[in-house]
Order: sequence, then structure tokens, then C-alpha cells
Amino acid sequence: MTGLNIVLDSPYLSPEEFSRRTGTPIRTVQKRIQSGELPADSLTLDANKVGGSTKYINMVKLYQMAASSSFVHPRLRP
Repeated sequence: MTGLNIVLDSPYLSPEEFSRRTGTPIRTVQKRIQSGELPADSLTLDANKVGGSTKYINMVKLYQMAASSSFVHPRLRP
């Protein structure tokens, strides 16, 4: 049996940080959050923040989705 260990530096990323790290335009990231393609949770990470929460990309769920996916990019197929 083969295992896979993934180390995350953060379980959640802001859309802006995800955009920066992946090179994906921020507008595309926002659209993918709205469509459900990117898993996101509404969180209030600042205890002093007054008002609503912010959507953060759930990196744990994203890696779980990727690990359970049978999708293989056409260029990577044998």
C-alpha cells in the first residue's frame, strides 16, 4: 500500500493569497468559489472584526477532492 503525506502551511487561504500562489486571476478564483469548484467556508478570523465573515478557501477539502478524483489531465495520460 502506498501512502501520501501532504503538509499544509495553512488550512485556509484567502482568495487573494490563493490567487497569488496559483497565478490564477482573482476574478476566476471568486467565480470558482461561487460555483463550488473551490471549497470555501465563511470565517471570521479577526476577533476584533465587526460585521460579516469572509470566504476562505478550505485547502484541506481541496486536497481531499484532488486525492479522491479520478480526473487525469489529457497531457498526463499514458
